[in-house]
Amino acid sequence: MPITRYVLTAAAVFVALSGPASAQPMFTGSIGNVFGGDAPSTKKVWAVAIGGGGAHGIGSELEFSQIGNFFETPDGMSHGKILTLMPSIFVTIPINRVRPYGIFGFGFIRQRTSTSEGGLFSSLSDNDVGYSAGGGVTLYFARSAGVRGDWRHFKVRKSDGISFNRFTVGLVLGG
Repeated sequence: MPITRYVLTAAAVFVALSGPASAQPMFTGSIGNVFGGDAPSTKKVWAVAIGGGGAHGIGSELEFSQIGNFFETPDGMSHGKILTLMPSIFVTIPINRVRPYGIFGFGFIRQRTSTSEGGLFSSLSDNDVGYSAGGGVTLYFARSAGVRGDWRHFKVRKSDGISFNRFTVGLVLGG
């Protein structure tokens, strides 16, 4: 079963790259827009992430996001949603209170239309596995609180899989 292999590989990478006990944990809540690619128009998105950075600016995070009313019918009616669960690895360059970063993740991108049932993990297939790649910058206004601007490209692994870009702004606690 290939999906199990992907999940186990992603989990192993996530655990292996998480820092030592002195790592800085962080929580991020974000809102933004999805655009480009297969997005018929700009759509709202929200995301929450937990993770942390270790030594040398390398860290990991696990992010869940939801895009509502992603799909549109020919008459302009919106329906369905996309759920993502993406373990990611990031590399950041700490420059005082400003921290630009690059990020790459491999996980689930789940399309749910009005005719499909179930949550993120029900009847998963290879059609639900994808990646995200992007970057952004975090600006800390206090020792462990800041704001983050994040751009990522998401793509389902198969050649004709759904793809879209996402820009979010979020509040970072910790890190």
